[in-house]
Amino acid sequence: MRANMNLGRLSILSYFLLFSCLANGGKITTSRPFLIDSQVTDMQWVNSTLKDAKPNAKTVFVRSARGSIYRSVDDGMNWVSQRDKMVSTDEEQYQTRIQQMIFSHADPKYAVMKGYGESNWFTKNQGETYTKREFGIMNEIKLHPSQAEWILASKYEGSFPDRYLSLFLSVDFGQSWKKIVSRVFQFEWADPKIKGFNEKTIFACVRKQDAPAKKNFAEWDPNVDFVISHDFFKNSDIVVPHGNRFALHRPYWFVAAMNPEEELEVKLHVSADGGKMFKTAQFPYQLSERSYRVVDSKEGSVFVQVSHSSRDRQFANVYMSGPEGSSYTLSLRAVVKDYRGLSDFERINGVDGVYIANVADTSVEPELKLFGGLQSVFLNLNEDGMVPTKTVISYDKGAMWKDLTPPTNDHLGRPIVCDGCSLHLNGKTSGFLGPVYSSVSSTGLIMATGNVGHHLHRRQDEINTYFSRDAGRTWEQITKGSFIYEFGDHGALMIMANNREATNTVRYSWNEGLNWTDFKFWEHHIEVENIITEPSGTSQIFILYGRRNDKGVLMQLNFETLHERRCAGINAPGSDASDYEEWTPADALRSGNCLLGRKVTYTRRKRAVQCFNGWDYDRRESKVNCECTRVDFECDFGFQMNEKKECVRVPDMPEVGFGAPQDCSGYFVITKGYRRVPGDSCVGGSVASELEPVIQSCPGFGRTGMVILFAMVALATVFAWFTYIRRKEQGFADPWTSAADCLDFFRGGAHASSNFFGGFGGGSSARYMGLADGPDLDDEDFGLGDDDDEAQVLGESLHEYALGVTEPKQQNIAPPPTLVSIEATPQASSNPLPPLPAAPVPSLAPPPSRK
Repeated sequence: MRANMNLGRLSILSYFLLFSCLANGGKITTSRPFLIDSQVTDMQWVNSTLKDAKPNAKTVFVRSARGSIYRSVDDGMNWVSQRDKMVSTDEEQYQTRIQQMIFSHADPKYAVMKGYGESNWFTKNQGETYTKREFGIMNEIKLHPSQAEWILASKYEGSFPDRYLSLFLSVDFGQSWKKIVSRVFQFEWADPKIKGFNEKTIFACVRKQDAPAKKNFAEWDPNVDFVISHDFFKNSDIVVPHGNRFALHRPYWFVAAMNPEEELEVKLHVSADGGKMFKTAQFPYQLSERSYRVVDSKEGSVFVQVSHSSRDRQFANVYMSGPEGSSYTLSLRAVVKDYRGLSDFERINGVDGVYIANVADTSVEPELKLFGGLQSVFLNLNEDGMVPTKTVISYDKGAMWKDLTPPTNDHLGRPIVCDGCSLHLNGKTSGFLGPVYSSVSSTGLIMATGNVGHHLHRRQDEINTYFSRDAGRTWEQITKGSFIYEFGDHGALMIMANNREATNTVRYSWNEGLNWTDFKFWEHHIEVENIITEPSGTSQIFILYGRRNDKGVLMQLNFETLHERRCAGINAPGSDASDYEEWTPADALRSGNCLLGRKVTYTRRKRAVQCFNGWDYDRRESKVNCECTRVDFECDFGFQMNEKKECVRVPDMPEVGFGAPQDCSGYFVITKGYRRVPGDSCVGGSVASELEPVIQSCPGFGRTGMVILFAMVALATVFAWFTYIRRKEQGFADPWTSAADCLDFFRGGAHASSNFFGGFGGGSSARYMGLADGPDLDDEDFGLGDDDDEAQVLGESLHEYALGVTEPKQQNIAPPPTLVSIEATPQASSNPLPPLPAAPVPSLAPPPSRK
């Protein structure tokens, strides 16, 4: 205990000592390294939870691997251990270990430090003071999104084998608790801003209260339902029967529901409106147990990772949805994943529609190397493993993929000679190697580690660090080896450090990698684990952390005084006097500067100038829609791309999208195998008319026909009443006194009405033509996701095709039906027509069942 106190005193004295280094005429200010009891496991900027939070938010919290909490109120310049504030002197250190730091989105001053034991600590002033409260061992804690003092927490009750989680509520920030429901598995606050919800609305997976005790701990339970409550579970309603698990990626909710008759059969239910309405997800293949993972849902569509077999431990297919999130098509087969379920599938932040992924190269023979093969089977590692992998990129949100263009020279300017090679990058599954990294505030900038070759390698002598400033179209090798990196000042400042060996030097660049400068931050070497800045990425202050022996190291690097000049000329980008330029990202698969059907022009700092943007810099952009081309379309549900880049039907798929559904109402869609990429805004062009689905009216009257019939009957009634009034004024007899008077009534009515409707063409006749030319409709009018029959278990050939085992058999597929006019021309006949039947009386009774 005394040794730890002495170490803390030395550390407290050390971080008050500052030193500066002259660099390029400016100063890089750093703090003395601050030692903590173990490596860093979590770091959070508190004020970043506010929507209007400025960068340079001062308060930062760090949690160590041993559960200690450290706090800085000056962007990481000085750090203070929170242990003395949280415990009394007679408590042992293990009693104050923190498992999780939970900060409120309603008020950044509120936070809960969840302990490993029965104690938890609550603060209302960003850690100035803490209140310790004991309420048993809490399993999970959720803070309300708008009420800072409302908390949901679960903890175990009962005894084995009937042991379960109960959900408790506190409305006074942990002072008192009330149990609101038992046998809960997952829970989450709903968004109170959604119409129909309120601040008391809660979603949860709850087991039926009268269900028998579980005899085993099977992961799927037919007695569990996904429910909603608007009054703290005084009442609740089942939203998805048998819904066992859910995931929230706002505004999407995903619920996995099991088949009670088949434990390993799972269906995915999706809501795109914050949880108000759920639809059954339509996949071309049946899901297996725990076989999906949502990998991205940020740009108006969803990417879901699916494993179709228990043997798929290294690879999984990725499916892409439409804007409603319920209808999926295959985007990419055999994406690399690890034992945790994480996959090498990355969205490039700051530019719409760009994704990078690592996939298995099934065109070559597997590398059956002894060590590589064993570690792939038993350890789920890919280094020189059984199946070679490569990197691909998409510019149209996963509709088409291509290899990465390799750099032409290395970092020393020497040409790279490699026939048929491409660039391959490391992802999240690569362990300690630098992954693909981009930032929302650094438009078009990407940093990554990897190699140039035919496949991705993890050998140390082949790994280099690469940089792209045009969203992945071209690449540069900036150094040899694997580095960890970060962007600052909207991408104007780049900093990196070697993360494969101990170092005391970082490299930084003010001109996007044209030149790099080394800066020695300490006399001792440390193992750098990461360099991080505040969440918006607009600051010039960084926190470097790593390890030295068994201690963690924290250090601030401040570049604010390195260049005193602020960038100028934002209103005249591209001119000689301006520090800014205009840049337009473009799809490498199409001509012209268009991406997702539009030309977007960004204003960004010129590469060669050395100035800073400032945290309040507002990046400007303009958008102009482009004419539609093939790359603006992806394969529709039930179709996938062949080697010729054509969308063909998936073998053994049901006939979906080629005729009117049984519950047709108004209009239905006839697919041509293509659909527009979600978020694409292209307009016009011959390609659009060739590929877009056709809207056809439902057969029979249906809802639209009944509306038209009602309008026609109403019009005829008004017409008859107007004629009757005119004839009465002219002294004619009532039309119902005789058949002759009735005939005269209709004849006179026709002539009398000619002046009334004369403004629309006099007495010329007009035909009804418009059923097939309906208005633009929303997706929900076509019943997307409502037909559960489309999620049936398909044949073995389809399963093998999904896994890439066999190629699909060539089938003679009938083309989509040709649209014909619903109005037939009557044949001439000399025979008199039979009398017309009486008009049916409208009824509210349901229509007869259709065959």
